[in-house]
Amino acid sequence: MNEIVTIRQSFRTLLWSCLLLPCVVLTAEVPDRTIVYARPIQDGDSSQLYQVRLLAAALNKMGIRHHLVASEVPMVQGRSLRTVAEKHGIDVFWSVTTTEREQLLAPVRFPIDKGLYGWRILLLSPRQSQSSATLLQFNDLKKLLLTQGHDWPDTEILRFNKLKVLPSNQYSTMFEMVANNRVDAFPRSVLEVWRELAEAKVQLPVESSLVLYYPTALYYFFSREQQELAHQVEQGLELMLQSGEFEAMFMQEFGDAIARSKLAERQLIQLRNPLLPAATPLDRAELWYKPTQVQ
Repeated sequence: MNEIVTIRQSFRTLLWSCLLLPCVVLTAEVPDRTIVYARPIQDGDSSQLYQVRLLAAALNKMGIRHHLVASEVPMVQGRSLRTVAEKHGIDVFWSVTTTEREQLLAPVRFPIDKGLYGWRILLLSPRQSQSSATLLQFNDLKKLLLTQGHDWPDTEILRFNKLKVLPSNQYSTMFEMVANNRVDAFPRSVLEVWRELAEAKVQLPVESSLVLYYPTALYYFFSREQQELAHQVEQGLELMLQSGEFEAMFMQEFGDAIARSKLAERQLIQLRNPLLPAATPLDRAELWYKPTQVQ
């Protein structure tokens, strides 16, 4: 009996000692989340791309520890879409949105390009640049043979608007097609054209009087199983928009290209986009870039 009393007293003493000691909570450190993005077809360090740096900034804004990794091989748009949708090792890619893509994937409905991928100016062939014909009207444009990527939504958009398009499955080949007079022009986004000209192996003249416009948006896309991550990225981008960080980052990256394009001084040709999803937030003016000529 005395032994039992002694054991009980010892247990009480131990219990009180534990309660009086400072409480130490041991927590395992949360590892960084590895997120693999589809490396686009281009030279250089993809980690320095605006889309990658912006994604990292949005994740940081949400306090999500992460490690962004490029896919081992570069991918065209169609392959990127399939690989993300089928969960074959790629978590995210960025591309112009379409109704089909939003049905297959989880879109982050925040236009990281401010809609400027739908503002297109023309790289001209030597033959077309030497022509005396001035491109000012839609009917002038219909006479030209254009080129675009075979899996780009832009190809279908241009054809829907009764424009002639000769597609290609290789990015670099399209510049050669223009240089060799196989096509008359290559419409490029104002965010792309000046950098591409600086990097291209051939030099092409830029048409100076015209700009094509169709409403579109460059989004991040995740697999449908990663809805939560897509939502967190969207929240991070919204916080960056509110703080002014998004605008600062966008203009730092593209301000010179926008200024050089002189959109407000160009003749505007508006095209319809039959692929634009109904959920596109066109009513949020703060998300879109608008030259002064467009009200």
